[in-house]
Amino acid sequence: MSWLTKVSDFAGKAEDLLNRIDQNTADVLRRPRAGTPSAHSVQLTRVESEASLLNETAVSEPGVASPYKQPIRSLALSSSNRSFQSRKKDDKEVDELISYLNENDHPKMHSRRSSNSSHLSLPVPHTSQPSHGLPGSSTSPIVNTFLEIDDKAELQAQYSDTLKSLHLKESQMAVMSVKLQEAEDAVAYKEAKVEELIKENKALREGSRSLQHSSEDVPNMESPQAAEVANLEKMEAEYKRERNEFERREAEYTKRLEKASAEKSALVNEIQKLKSSLSEMEMIKRHYTEELRLAKYNLEANKHEFDEYKQKAQKILCAKEKLLETLKQGGSKEGNSGEKSVELEELRCERELLKEELQQSQLVVYNLKADIQDMENRLREEQKASGAHREALLEQCHQHLSEANQYREKLERTQLEFEFLLAEMRRQEEAVDRKLAEKDVELMKLMEERRTTRKYEAGEAEQRIALMSEKLIAKQTDIERLEGEKRAITLRLERSERAYRQAEAAAIKACAIDMRETGSSNRSTSFLPRKPNDSASTIAFKSVVNIVDLAGFRLANFMRSPVFRIFFLIYSILLHIWVFFIVFTYTPEVHPL
Repeated sequence: MSWLTKVSDFAGKAEDLLNRIDQNTADVLRRPRAGTPSAHSVQLTRVESEASLLNETAVSEPGVASPYKQPIRSLALSSSNRSFQSRKKDDKEVDELISYLNENDHPKMHSRRSSNSSHLSLPVPHTSQPSHGLPGSSTSPIVNTFLEIDDKAELQAQYSDTLKSLHLKESQMAVMSVKLQEAEDAVAYKEAKVEELIKENKALREGSRSLQHSSEDVPNMESPQAAEVANLEKMEAEYKRERNEFERREAEYTKRLEKASAEKSALVNEIQKLKSSLSEMEMIKRHYTEELRLAKYNLEANKHEFDEYKQKAQKILCAKEKLLETLKQGGSKEGNSGEKSVELEELRCERELLKEELQQSQLVVYNLKADIQDMENRLREEQKASGAHREALLEQCHQHLSEANQYREKLERTQLEFEFLLAEMRRQEEAVDRKLAEKDVELMKLMEERRTTRKYEAGEAEQRIALMSEKLIAKQTDIERLEGEKRAITLRLERSERAYRQAEAAAIKACAIDMRETGSSNRSTSFLPRKPNDSASTIAFKSVVNIVDLAGFRLANFMRSPVFRIFFLIYSILLHIWVFFIVFTYTPEVHPL
């Protein structure tokens, strides 16, 4: 708010300047002959002070583009222009003097006006009355424009995030649909296999019935066939149960797909709403740009009016200087007292007009202060509202992202479950196929054995059939036992591998183990222990052998270390180098005969 203080200082300086002009004019009129140099100096100081004030107001704060400077100047200048027009109507002599001065051209004033106008601030928005309106209602569109631009950027970022999440969900739905198609194909393949198994089961039942009818001599053969039929029924029941479970999971999967599609449609609707809001913001932006263009046009008009006012003010100052010069030249004449009284009255009227203009400018300044406070309050409220809206949009975006992550996790979990079910069903199908093949082989063997055993007696056939059934049962039990042992062995193998990795890591980390004590203790306890009934020579021999063994054990432990290997490698290299050097440099002595 530094410019308000400067405006108030400028008003105070103008009032002081007017008071000094009035006092100096009164002194000149009272002392016409003796006061001519002082009047001339007063005119010069007035011109210089007014020029300095104009330059100060134009140059002050060149880096800060305040949108409230130009309306104040335009108001003050328009009010002064009105006062000069009223004075023109009242005084004919002043009109003639101004018309005479308008005919002359002052390049210096134009240059000064151009230099002063170059320091004006940036354009302001358009108002309904450019020269008399207040700027309180004209700055809010620019603030709203910047706020709308920020909201537009945030909405564009949110729009891009929602598009990314939508594309991600579409890709996930495509992958899920592909996997669902694969699952349906697998189910169809399994249904075809089940139909084949059912047909084979029917064929086996028919074969078993024919065997039952044809094997009247072998009544005990029905028990293994009944067991096989029971096993097949159990397998069919298990398959039906798994099929129902798979259908249930497929229904859940379709429900999830429907939910994802509903969410996709909701996201599409939200994106459409965001697009409509963006289009509205574009329209608002175009409207504000149009208002800004009109405001620039009004600013140019105000600048032109201000330049005209400056030109007129300079001409009036020149006229006053000429008037004072005429007063100074004609001060010696006593017959011009009536003219002096008229000029004095004119100066008094001018002072009253300037005072009224100063009061009007102060009132405008006060009104502008109130408008600026209202605008600041309105700007704070709009900033709070925009911040709350932005926070709500951010929360909504985070919520969408969290929901997308949850759906992604659910999709991965269902995918893992589906793969596990497929593997389990594949394994069960392989087991069923294996068992059916084994039973087919066994049935073929039984049928061949039955054909071969028709020649024998019924007792032998019964014994063989019982033996075969027992063997079959034993084989089944052996197979089940072997499968259990295989699972146990795989678990043990995994545990042993885990323990081996842990032991290997512990062995790598524990590199500071004292090998000497353990080696000496183990060797002393394991090799040639001393006995109390040994003789002295035996004890000495055992001690020598133990010392040699301990030295060998320590040497072996030392050879395990990488340092010994490095030294041994260096020693061998040096030894070979020395040998090659001796071989290549040796020259045998030749003795003369």
